[in-house]
Amino acid sequence: MHRPPAWLVALLVLLAFAFQGTRGLWEPDEGRYSAAGLNMLESGDWLVPTLDGVHPHLTKPPVTYWALAASFAVFGENEWAARLPGALAFVGTGLLVFGLGLRLCPARPWLPPLVHALALGPVMGGNVVSTDNLLVFFETAAMYAFVEAWHRGPGLDRRWIRAMWLAFGLAFMTKGPPGLLPLAAVVALLAWQQRASLRQLSDPLGVAAFAVVAFAWFAFVVAQEPSRLGYFLGDEIYGRVFTDRHDRNADWYDGFRVYLPVLLAGSLPWWPLALASVGGPRRAWSLLRGRLAVRDREWSLLVLWFVVPFTVFMLARSRLELYVLPLFVPLSLALARPLAGWPWLDRRRLARIAGATAVALVAFKGTVAHWPNDRDARTMAAGLGTVLESNGIGRLTFVGMKPYYGLDLYLDVSVESVEFAASGLEYATHVTPEDTCEAFAARPDAAYVVRESRRREFDDAVARCAGLAAPRIGEFHADGHWLGLYAVRPEDATTSAHIR
Repeated sequence: MHRPPAWLVALLVLLAFAFQGTRGLWEPDEGRYSAAGLNMLESGDWLVPTLDGVHPHLTKPPVTYWALAASFAVFGENEWAARLPGALAFVGTGLLVFGLGLRLCPARPWLPPLVHALALGPVMGGNVVSTDNLLVFFETAAMYAFVEAWHRGPGLDRRWIRAMWLAFGLAFMTKGPPGLLPLAAVVALLAWQQRASLRQLSDPLGVAAFAVVAFAWFAFVVAQEPSRLGYFLGDEIYGRVFTDRHDRNADWYDGFRVYLPVLLAGSLPWWPLALASVGGPRRAWSLLRGRLAVRDREWSLLVLWFVVPFTVFMLARSRLELYVLPLFVPLSLALARPLAGWPWLDRRRLARIAGATAVALVAFKGTVAHWPNDRDARTMAAGLGTVLESNGIGRLTFVGMKPYYGLDLYLDVSVESVEFAASGLEYATHVTPEDTCEAFAARPDAAYVVRESRRREFDDAVARCAGLAAPRIGEFHADGHWLGLYAVRPEDATTSAHIR
């Protein structure tokens, strides 16, 4: 196999690690993933993730949390370590795209990874603590293995098919069923063009390896608590696909509003150049239809690899921008193919475009890293440290809102979320309701974070508990809101620390 050029590796590393630890963790997603990794490392329990060190957090399989915990263990509890798994996944994905380029764009195999690396979507996505970066890496590894199996003979090479199943198992262990969407594209391709190979695709050893890797953890946590099976199937699969339960852009038009800007802006400047290379949008559509009409297998693979997952993303009722991050791999390969044969785009022009784009992307990452943001957990923590220490606070309890778990990285306190219910305080998920007064008594070291709109409800809850008072000990600004900080203490206790 050809080695990727040194300049490509250097570019991938530069784009992945530039300003990697400069900005703080952004709430809520980066804080949530980081907190799960930290709690895994501190508790020593690497099988059941938690956000507060006590209660299971099972919205995602544990691969991302494992990677974060390992990174924290080696490099310390800091932002750079939190973003290291995503940065390595970005570099690894670029190298795999080079391998795909050897098969699908042999004239210039380095062009597809260049397009992918110098696109806004993958670069910015690679700087976010999430499951999506590792998902892209494992999905791309699986598709690389399939393409190798596909090109090595009249049938499918068995060794590479087994490698494909293993990689899909890791993708499933990263984000569950969405990790198998490229597999659906592979099945559709073979059913359309190469039906006899479907049997080879279902290699028994490969499928068995997939089953062990993909389902062993799920079997373990369900064996611990059988009701979790209903949670996985009902809330995490049915709820996300068919309902608006998760309140993530669930209206029918939200797919266009959320995904199209990400794909169009995220693949600049390459898609305008690709259209120019074939003579415009109409000509591009005509050429693509012609290639599909004659069943060009490489174009068919790229189209299905993009269209099948994108269709599912559009139909599902839970939609976030990073969900389409895996689509930039087939998109980059598809854009690079016409660019590779365009005489106008010689090496000199390409070097200028690539250089200008790289400078712009690094500058943009730097600007974002230094731009003030009221969802930055490090900024919040800077204003909270003194008041928490002076009041003996060891726990931040967010009431009726998503907690800012990223504070766990910066402050020596535990972070949790509770909700008011008719019977008392109730955790948002997977926790037995508690009596309000007993809950207050069990948390003598807690500061309660309350939005102004819920201040009266909180005060009423405290007033129902004889002998308790909730003085306001401070406030801080986050995500467009001023949040009050209250310490529930016996009525004769006094506090004097304040922040703003």
